[in-house]
Amino acid sequence: MINQLQADLYVQRHSTAMTVSVLVACAAAALYTFLQYRLASGGLDPASASGVQGVSDILIISLLGPLLIGLAIARPFETKSVHAALLAAGRGPVVASKAMTASLAVILVSLPYGLAALVGRATGASFEPALPTTFALLTADSVELDAGGVVHLVAVSVVTGLLYAAKLAVCIPLAFVLKRPIVVMATGFVWSFVADLLVSTVSDTAPGEAIAGLTPFSADRMPLPDSSTGDLLTTTAVSVVFIAAMGALAWLLFRRADVK
Repeated sequence: MINQLQADLYVQRHSTAMTVSVLVACAAAALYTFLQYRLASGGLDPASASGVQGVSDILIISLLGPLLIGLAIARPFETKSVHAALLAAGRGPVVASKAMTASLAVILVSLPYGLAALVGRATGASFEPALPTTFALLTADSVELDAGGVVHLVAVSVVTGLLYAAKLAVCIPLAFVLKRPIVVMATGFVWSFVADLLVSTVSDTAPGEAIAGLTPFSADRMPLPDSSTGDLLTTTAVSVVFIAAMGALAWLLFRRADVK
């Protein structure tokens, strides 16, 4: 298991797709922060906010996240390198390793938005959230940024990245079934928006709201600038459990599947 995880992490570190995705996320986060500054200073009309949303974290991560999950899990099936991994480690360790690697990749492409929020807050400038997402609210927070504030901002950013990974974790079993990175990307992108609509509909009833609260799709799981340590730990626990559940589902689907 450890050897397989090290191998998968090595592949990700030297992956062109991973490098390009991080660079794209960095550029989008910087532009998103700048445009929010322009909105706050009056340099952009409020009607332009819809255009700003095109480089928001929710859109960029919903695109890059499923792509990276598909590449981490499904690409080895295309290159046939999965056969060597299965012979060396077995199906359980391979599924667990690739689920963790894929989740870490999603977290990594979300962190540039946290870094952009930190830099923006450090400048002391005013920002106007184009969308009420965690990173936008962190950037626009007016609380003075001291050492404790930096630690809290970093913690919220990491937990938000983990939450994104959990929301996209449904792509993990899909990747083992579909075995096509582009198909996984398209399906995951659609799912990232459909899931929120489904949860909001289910949450209209008390039982549905209780069930939704146990998933990363609940509005209560969204980290905020003023989230307490307990809230962050709860979101972390829910996200980790959901990712583990999707990994277990992937193993159940893959354990008897033919590998060509």
